[in-house]
Amino acid sequence: MNVSLTAPAFPIPPFTERLRVALRALASLARDPGRLDQVLVFAQAVNIGALARNITRIEALPEGKALFAARPRIDRTRVDFDALERLPDGTLGREYVRFLNDNGITPDVFEELPDVGDARAAYVILRMRQTHDLWHVLTGYTPDVRGEILLQAFTFAQIGVPSAFLIAAFGSLRWTWGWRGQVAALRTAYARGRRASFLATFRWEDHWHVPVDDLRATLDCPLPA
Repeated sequence: MNVSLTAPAFPIPPFTERLRVALRALASLARDPGRLDQVLVFAQAVNIGALARNITRIEALPEGKALFAARPRIDRTRVDFDALERLPDGTLGREYVRFLNDNGITPDVFEELPDVGDARAAYVILRMRQTHDLWHVLTGYTPDVRGEILLQAFTFAQIGVPSAFLIAAFGSLRWTWGWRGQVAALRTAYARGRRASFLATFRWEDHWHVPVDDLRATLDCPLPA
Protein backbone atom coordinates (compact mmCIF):
# COMPACT_ATOMS: atom_id res chain seq x y z
CA MET A 1 0.00 0.00 0.00
CA ASN A 2 1.34 3.43 -0.91
CA VAL A 3 1.74 5.83 2.00
CA SER A 4 0.83 9.45 1.41
CA LEU A 5 3.57 11.85 2.39
CA THR A 6 1.48 15.01 2.41
CA ALA A 7 2.72 15.10 5.99
CA PRO A 8 6.00 13.46 7.00
CA ALA A 9 5.67 9.72 7.72
CA PHE A 10 8.59 9.65 10.12
CA PRO A 11 9.17 11.01 13.63
CA ILE A 12 9.66 14.76 13.84
CA PRO A 13 11.29 16.37 16.89
CA PRO A 14 9.25 19.15 18.54
CA PHE A 15 9.45 22.56 16.87
CA THR A 16 11.11 24.18 19.87
CA GLU A 17 13.84 21.54 19.89
CA ARG A 18 14.46 21.94 16.13
CA LEU A 19 14.53 25.73 16.51
CA ARG A 20 17.04 25.53 19.35
CA VAL A 21 19.32 23.24 17.31
CA ALA A 22 19.04 25.44 14.21
CA LEU A 23 19.83 28.66 16.08
CA ARG A 24 22.82 27.07 17.81
CA ALA A 25 24.15 25.91 14.45
CA LEU A 26 23.60 29.35 12.93
CA ALA A 27 25.54 30.94 15.78
CA SER A 28 28.45 28.59 15.09
CA LEU A 29 28.32 29.43 11.39
CA ALA A 30 28.32 33.14 12.11
CA ARG A 31 31.60 32.66 13.95
CA ASP A 32 33.07 30.26 11.39
CA PRO A 33 31.36 29.92 7.96
CA GLY A 34 33.61 26.97 7.13
CA ARG A 35 31.92 24.66 9.65
CA LEU A 36 30.37 22.11 7.29
CA ASP A 37 29.21 20.01 10.23
CA GLN A 38 27.08 22.90 11.46
CA VAL A 39 25.62 23.43 7.99
CA LEU A 40 24.44 19.81 8.10
CA VAL A 41 23.04 20.17 11.62
CA PHE A 42 21.16 23.32 10.62
CA ALA A 43 19.83 21.76 7.41
CA GLN A 44 18.52 18.65 9.14
CA ALA A 45 16.76 20.73 11.79
CA VAL A 46 14.80 22.94 9.39
CA ASN A 47 14.21 20.72 6.36
CA ILE A 48 11.82 18.06 7.67
CA GLY A 49 8.71 19.25 5.80
CA ALA A 50 10.56 19.84 2.55
CA LEU A 51 12.22 16.45 2.91
CA ALA A 52 8.83 14.74 2.94
CA ARG A 53 7.74 16.64 -0.18
CA ASN A 54 10.93 15.68 -1.98
CA ILE A 55 10.47 12.01 -1.11
CA THR A 56 7.04 12.20 -2.71
CA ARG A 57 8.50 13.91 -5.77
CA ILE A 58 11.31 11.39 -6.11
CA GLU A 59 9.00 8.39 -5.71
CA ALA A 60 6.72 9.74 -8.45
CA LEU A 61 9.51 9.65 -11.06
CA PRO A 62 10.74 6.46 -12.79
CA GLU A 63 14.35 7.46 -12.18
CA GLY A 64 13.45 8.19 -8.55
CA LYS A 65 11.94 4.76 -8.08
CA ALA A 66 15.10 3.24 -9.59
CA LEU A 67 17.25 5.32 -7.27
CA PHE A 68 15.36 4.17 -4.17
CA ALA A 69 15.53 0.56 -5.38
CA ALA A 70 19.32 0.59 -5.95
CA ARG A 71 20.31 3.20 -3.31
CA PRO A 72 23.78 3.77 -4.77
CA ARG A 73 26.40 5.54 -2.69
CA ILE A 74 29.42 7.60 -3.63
CA ASP A 75 32.30 6.92 -1.25
CA ARG A 76 35.69 5.23 -1.42
CA THR A 77 34.36 1.81 -0.47
CA ARG A 78 32.03 1.77 -3.49
CA VAL A 79 33.74 4.01 -6.07
CA ASP A 80 37.26 3.51 -7.44
CA PHE A 81 38.60 7.05 -7.14
CA ASP A 82 41.98 6.05 -8.55
CA ALA A 83 40.21 4.89 -11.72
CA LEU A 84 38.31 8.18 -11.89
CA GLU A 85 41.58 10.08 -11.65
CA ARG A 86 42.86 8.24 -14.73
CA LEU A 87 39.91 9.33 -16.87
CA PRO A 88 40.53 12.03 -19.52
CA ASP A 89 40.58 15.66 -18.46
CA GLY A 90 37.15 17.24 -18.66
CA THR A 91 35.18 14.10 -17.85
CA LEU A 92 32.93 14.10 -14.81
CA GLY A 93 34.96 11.53 -12.91
CA ARG A 94 38.30 13.24 -13.55
CA GLU A 95 37.01 16.71 -12.70
CA TYR A 96 35.25 15.43 -9.59
CA VAL A 97 38.45 13.88 -8.23
CA ARG A 98 40.39 17.01 -9.20
CA PHE A 99 37.85 19.12 -7.28
CA LEU A 100 38.21 16.92 -4.19
CA ASN A 101 42.01 16.91 -4.32
CA ASP A 102 42.36 20.63 -5.03
CA ASN A 103 40.15 21.53 -2.09
CA GLY A 104 41.21 18.85 0.39
CA ILE A 105 37.75 17.30 0.45
CA THR A 106 36.84 13.66 0.99
CA PRO A 107 33.43 12.02 0.53
CA ASP A 108 34.26 9.56 3.32
CA VAL A 109 32.82 11.89 5.96
CA PHE A 110 29.37 10.96 4.60
CA GLU A 111 29.35 7.18 4.95
CA GLU A 112 26.75 6.78 7.68
CA LEU A 113 23.01 7.06 7.16
CA PRO A 114 21.60 9.81 9.40
CA ASP A 115 19.22 8.66 12.12
CA VAL A 116 15.91 10.32 11.19
CA GLY A 117 13.54 7.41 11.79
CA ASP A 118 12.76 6.68 8.12
CA ALA A 119 14.91 4.74 5.65
CA ARG A 120 13.86 6.81 2.62
CA ALA A 121 14.46 10.10 4.38
CA ALA A 122 17.86 8.91 5.62
CA TYR A 123 18.88 7.88 2.11
CA VAL A 124 17.76 11.19 0.54
CA ILE A 125 19.78 13.13 3.12
CA LEU A 126 22.83 10.93 2.54
CA ARG A 127 22.47 11.17 -1.24
CA MET A 128 22.32 14.96 -1.15
CA ARG A 129 25.39 15.08 1.08
CA GLN A 130 27.38 12.64 -1.06
CA THR A 131 26.54 14.41 -4.33
CA HIS A 132 26.98 17.99 -3.05
CA ASP A 133 30.47 18.30 -4.53
CA LEU A 134 29.24 16.95 -7.87
CA TRP A 135 26.73 19.81 -7.91
CA HIS A 136 29.73 22.11 -7.44
CA VAL A 137 31.49 20.53 -10.42
CA LEU A 138 28.42 20.78 -12.64
CA THR A 139 27.47 24.35 -11.71
CA GLY A 140 31.02 25.68 -11.54
CA TYR A 141 30.44 27.24 -8.13
CA THR A 142 33.61 27.19 -6.04
CA PRO A 143 33.71 25.73 -2.49
CA ASP A 144 34.50 29.08 -0.87
CA VAL A 145 31.97 31.19 1.04
CA ARG A 146 30.59 32.97 -2.02
CA GLY A 147 30.43 29.82 -4.11
CA GLU A 148 28.64 27.91 -1.36
CA ILE A 149 26.09 30.71 -0.98
CA LEU A 150 25.40 30.71 -4.72
CA LEU A 151 25.08 26.93 -4.76
CA GLN A 152 22.53 27.20 -1.95
CA ALA A 153 20.46 29.58 -4.09
CA PHE A 154 20.67 27.02 -6.91
CA THR A 155 19.73 24.23 -4.48
CA PHE A 156 16.72 26.13 -3.15
CA ALA A 157 15.41 26.47 -6.70
CA GLN A 158 15.93 22.74 -7.23
CA ILE A 159 14.45 21.20 -4.08
CA GLY A 160 12.95 24.03 -2.03
CA VAL A 161 14.60 23.22 1.28
CA PRO A 162 14.38 26.11 3.77
CA SER A 163 18.00 25.74 4.86
CA ALA A 164 19.22 26.55 1.35
CA PHE A 165 17.15 29.74 1.21
CA LEU A 166 18.22 30.83 4.69
CA ILE A 167 21.91 30.17 4.06
CA ALA A 168 21.78 31.99 0.71
CA ALA A 169 19.90 34.96 2.16
CA PHE A 170 21.58 35.40 5.52
CA GLY A 171 24.96 34.31 4.19
CA SER A 172 24.79 37.06 1.59
CA LEU A 173 23.80 39.63 4.22
CA ARG A 174 26.51 38.48 6.61
CA TRP A 175 29.48 37.91 4.30
CA THR A 176 29.02 38.94 0.66
CA TRP A 177 26.43 41.72 0.40
CA GLY A 178 29.06 44.35 -0.35
CA TRP A 179 30.54 42.33 -3.21
CA ARG A 180 29.87 43.79 -6.60
CA GLY A 181 27.27 41.82 -8.54
CA GLN A 182 26.19 39.60 -5.62
CA VAL A 183 22.45 40.24 -6.04
CA ALA A 184 22.64 39.52 -9.76
CA ALA A 185 24.70 36.40 -9.07
CA LEU A 186 22.07 35.14 -6.60
CA ARG A 187 19.31 35.71 -9.15
CA THR A 188 21.32 33.89 -11.79
CA ALA A 189 22.01 30.96 -9.45
CA TYR A 190 18.32 30.65 -8.61
CA ALA A 191 17.31 30.88 -12.29
CA ARG A 192 19.87 28.20 -13.18
CA GLY A 193 18.42 25.91 -10.53
CA ARG A 194 14.90 26.44 -11.81
CA ARG A 195 15.91 25.74 -15.40
CA ALA A 196 18.15 22.73 -14.79
CA SER A 197 16.94 19.14 -14.72
CA PHE A 198 16.03 17.68 -11.33
CA LEU A 199 19.44 16.66 -10.03
CA ALA A 200 18.24 14.80 -6.91
CA THR A 201 17.45 11.72 -9.01
CA PHE A 202 20.42 11.92 -11.39
CA ARG A 203 22.67 8.84 -11.43
CA TRP A 204 26.07 10.56 -11.43
CA GLU A 205 27.88 7.23 -11.08
CA ASP A 206 26.63 6.18 -14.52
CA HIS A 207 28.29 9.20 -16.17
CA TRP A 208 31.87 9.34 -14.86
CA HIS A 209 33.24 9.06 -18.42
CA VAL A 210 31.03 11.83 -19.85
CA PRO A 211 32.54 15.30 -20.40
CA VAL A 212 31.20 17.82 -17.89
CA ASP A 213 30.34 20.24 -20.69
CA ASP A 214 28.15 17.56 -22.29
CA LEU A 215 26.40 16.95 -18.98
CA ARG A 216 25.75 20.66 -18.58
CA ALA A 217 24.04 20.63 -21.95
CA THR A 218 22.10 17.44 -21.18
CA LEU A 219 20.95 18.72 -17.78
CA ASP A 220 20.18 22.28 -18.98
CA CYS A 221 22.80 23.74 -16.68
CA PRO A 222 25.18 25.86 -18.79
CA LEU A 223 27.73 28.02 -17.04
CA PRO A 224 26.72 31.69 -16.60
CA ALA A 225 27.78 33.91 -19.50
